[in-house]
Amino acid sequence: MSASHDELLAKAVAGDYDAAGELFDRHGPAIRERLTPQIPQRYISILTADDVMQETYIDALLDIRNFVPRGDGSFQAWLLTVAKNNLRNAIEALDAEKRGGGRRRVQPTCPDESLIALYEMLGATESTPSRKAAGREACTAIQKAIERLPDDYQKVIRLYDLEGRPVDEVGKALGRREGAVFMLRARAHRALQKLMGSESQFFSSTA
Repeated sequence: MSASHDELLAKAVAGDYDAAGELFDRHGPAIRERLTPQIPQRYISILTADDVMQETYIDALLDIRNFVPRGDGSFQAWLLTVAKNNLRNAIEALDAEKRGGGRRRVQPTCPDESLIALYEMLGATESTPSRKAAGREACTAIQKAIERLPDDYQKVIRLYDLEGRPVDEVGKALGRREGAVFMLRARAHRALQKLMGSESQFFSSTA
């Protein structure tokens, strides 16, 4: 006899990954169907609803303990919101890349320049010391924070942001399509900014 939706949800919120997986199996197809027509025609070769759902399930697993049931349909609505946010992140990043603004490039004069550029891109405050004065402290803080991220987050930041590799090359290294790379990068940046905000004076707020 299969478990009821409420039973699965209670187990999933308590940390049961098998229960969460069954919930994803039940609700995922309907969400995938709603996402598919929202993917711009210009990106269908590099971004699919399956890409979005793959990243959505990861996000949901990481955050499901914080989910608060609010009646029938609340879990699917929550999962759909996560999926829509991921899709929006991917489209915005792909549009920015197409315009040539997807990455803040610098011509590094030393190995630390790419770290400083990343720190600035993530959101330095107006009270942050000058680039030159804060450089060493920023590099040390952000390097330590990167090392605390999950492996895939570290990889996408190091390959794309710090080494400046093309997104298709990064995708091959990570086993993801280009659109999924940008979703992963958005999550990595949020996690990195959160770590920097909690451990240093450089950021005033989290993403």
